[in-house]
Amino acid sequence: MNCFRSTKRVLRFAPLLTATLLFAVLAIASSAQTMSRRVPGYDGTREVTLNGTIQAVISQRISGRPVGLHLLVASSQGVVDAHLGPYLTKATQEALRSGQPVQVVGAMEKIHGRSYLLVRQLIFAGRMVTVRSERGFLLRAQPLARPTTAKTATQIELTGGAL
Repeated sequence: MNCFRSTKRVLRFAPLLTATLLFAVLAIASSAQTMSRRVPGYDGTREVTLNGTIQAVISQRISGRPVGLHLLVASSQGVVDAHLGPYLTKATQEALRSGQPVQVVGAMEKIHGRSYLLVRQLIFAGRMVTVRSERGFLLRAQPLARPTTAKTATQIELTGGAL
């Protein structure tokens, strides 16, 4: 009789458990599908390449503009506000100067009624910097690996990695 009561309790909660599991599976599938999409507003099929000269480097936050570094680039199409995002390394930011020739690849997008070039790739002074993935996601700059000296490598070998 005890076994019958516990089975009855389990059966009473089975629909709730099934509904919860179904909801969880659908939520995970939905988020996975969203992750595979492009960034809203970034259409890689409409990418353009602009060659021009940097008129200004804007690092201060201005209300209504996308967060991060902006370049005002004078090109044959006029002055374009090129959005580079907040993740460029300090060295890259410091290397960008007014009057410098630059090539930017990205997609034009209207945000709050203004047009911006969402830069995917930046080429200047013999350097190529990838700012966004091909789907438009901003990429974080990877810190440079610390060079190991012979002494440090030997210490690591002797101590098993503990310095």
